[in-house]
Amino acid sequence: MKQGKIIKSQKDLYYVNSESETLMCKARGNFRKKGIKPLVGDNVLIEYLSDGEGYITQICQRSNEIKRPNIANVDQILLFATIKNPPLNLYNLDKYLAMCEYIGIDVCMILSKIDLADQKEIDDFVKIYEPIGYKILCLDNYDDFPEDEIMSVLKGKTSAVSGASGVGKSTFSNNLVDINVEIGSISDKSKRGKNTTRHTEIFKINENTFLFDTPGFDSFDIDFIEDEVELKDTFLEFRDKTCKFKDCNHINEPKCGVKEDLKNGEISESRYKNYLMLFEEIKKRRENKW
Repeated sequence: MKQGKIIKSQKDLYYVNSESETLMCKARGNFRKKGIKPLVGDNVLIEYLSDGEGYITQICQRSNEIKRPNIANVDQILLFATIKNPPLNLYNLDKYLAMCEYIGIDVCMILSKIDLADQKEIDDFVKIYEPIGYKILCLDNYDDFPEDEIMSVLKGKTSAVSGASGVGKSTFSNNLVDINVEIGSISDKSKRGKNTTRHTEIFKINENTFLFDTPGFDSFDIDFIEDEVELKDTFLEFRDKTCKFKDCNHINEPKCGVKEDLKNGEISESRYKNYLMLFEEIKKRRENKW
């Protein structure tokens, strides 16, 4: 019996990295009977057969699971964004951050293609997210790739590269791993990236460091939150505020600490606006569910 990590799946085949080799495995039939599907990122026990093949016999307990793409055991998300080409979408960005906070996954924000942006645009982005507590790495994938700094962020963790299509995820992966990830272009019509990552796969950087390559989240939904009142806890800058009401949603309530900080410029207007939009989106979905 060997232990390994699922690094890629194709239909009913799972590629499991175990020690110094990758085995092509199938899952035992009892998983299907129990309604359990092995996921990329799962730590598993395998029964070794021969010629690089085996059977997955047990899935170890997951620390977390993300629905889209369906992956498991993510230590941190490398959340990519660009100011231009494709244009910055703060609403999708804040929605994704809310999901990471809800699940409890650390986030490092990667502001890519900074050579295409003005310094003021870069500074404005950093001023929104750095004071909240998010680590931000600014990079130009081609001319100034801070590999040492990036490796210090990745070391000893399983990280998922995520973000909208065309933001430089594949170029980033190519700069770190000896692979040939297809690099996407930008659609002239929509100015959005063409998603070139067609499946989820993990690349092993070294013994304890893994990197997911995941599809974009252009059609990302917020169905991970059932009730809109839970949303406020996913915005870091809203936590520990002194409000008149303990269950304050920071919208219409009097003597609200969040709205006071917003008025004083201590909370980003774009973040608060996106919070209100997300609140309404979740509320409508909950009401329409019934």
